[in-house]
Amino acid sequence: GLGDEMEVWASHKDEVKTLPEGFKLLATSSICSVEAMKHESKPVYGIQFHPEVHHTENGEKIFENFYEVCKKLRE
Repeated sequence: GLGDEMEVWASHKDEVKTLPEGFKLLATSSICSVEAMKHESKPVYGIQFHPEVHHTENGEKIFENFYEVCKKLRE
């Protein structure tokens, strides 16, 4: 896991403010009520921050975890 809190780099000119139907909230922040979400039954995820920038803690780990999810789906 990634822990309960981490610092991420985000820019919210456009943002999802309400969870779409069928999605579960994974993370929030002081500037955004939906920072991360996942579908309740499908392998669909969404994030509203930038894991690719060095300002985001655990950014590389986020990509590694996503890769592992994708790899399992191919098996």
